[in-house]
Amino acid sequence: MLTDATIGLIDVILRAGGVALLLTQAGMLWRDAREVRPARFGILLAIAVAAVMAVESIRGYALPPFMIALLLPLNSNAAIAIWWFGLSLFDDDFRLGVREWLLAAVWFGVGTLNFADIAGGRPVSVEWASWARGAMAVGFVAHVVYVALAGEKTDLVERRRQVRIGFAFAIAGLFLIDLTGEAAFGYLNAPAWIIATQHATYLAVIVWSCFWLARIDKSVLYFDRPQGDAAPATRPTLSARESKIHARLIAVMEGEKAFLDPDLSIGALAERISAPEHQLRALINTVMGHRNFRAFLNDYRIAAVKRDLADPDKAALPILTIAMDAGFASLSSFNRAFREQTGKTPSAWRDEAFARPADTQI
Repeated sequence: MLTDATIGLIDVILRAGGVALLLTQAGMLWRDAREVRPARFGILLAIAVAAVMAVESIRGYALPPFMIALLLPLNSNAAIAIWWFGLSLFDDDFRLGVREWLLAAVWFGVGTLNFADIAGGRPVSVEWASWARGAMAVGFVAHVVYVALAGEKTDLVERRRQVRIGFAFAIAGLFLIDLTGEAAFGYLNAPAWIIATQHATYLAVIVWSCFWLARIDKSVLYFDRPQGDAAPATRPTLSARESKIHARLIAVMEGEKAFLDPDLSIGALAERISAPEHQLRALINTVMGHRNFRAFLNDYRIAAVKRDLADPDKAALPILTIAMDAGFASLSSFNRAFREQTGKTPSAWRDEAFARPADTQI
């Protein structure tokens, strides 16, 4: 039977390994991919979770109080980092907006109420604040899990589709383990073996994330030019079957205007052109350059909207009617998609279209 002292030492090793791997990940993300939005959120998440593993320890093996106080702002805001990273990973259109900053401010503000108690290793004095943060954390994680799972059908990036379910279950599982321990025993009051088991689970997920993120470039071992410096990839050559699928897809989308159906799914489209769904998904992604099915449809829909907005015969037609006729399911989704593609509101675009000479209009 392992003693608490032995378990404590094992826990220190688990935590030290997790922190080292997370900080290494953060450094590699900064070095290789800091211009990519998910990488920047990934750096924040890696540092925050490293702080969690550094601070949360078995009694008798904790860091000095001043170090805990320094790391606590990162440790206590890991849920925000998980939320932002998950959304940036699975939603290509994700940007930090008013909602994200407002909820983060509320989360941080409520957390300050018990900051001194946690930093000093004392029981929290404002219990409702702990419960409120717990409820918010459940909401953050539930939202990430929902986005990861709900987008699986429309995601055209095969490797990301494969990661979605594993990521959702890993995040939800880790969070539930941590939350259950706190609810049952209080913050860091669980038995030593439970805390060590939690950290062993953390480390397992961290190791998995290393295999997911890292790729060995064999040319490095030969000191050759990295493969990424080779000539840019050319458009993939289609097989005879893929060419037929592509031709049918164009005919259905441009000739039959399938995009006008607001409920069109990739499964229904695949059935309509008599093609396996996985082949259609790969075709739209690799050949046509779309990362999700919604963006693919919106390209056609916005092109149709532009034509109608620039048509003098439809000048009196409300923008909402034009958007709905083009297949958009709501005004908010239309406005967001139109602005992302054109950088303008639909009404401003229409005004400019009418102001242009007739021979330059779409």
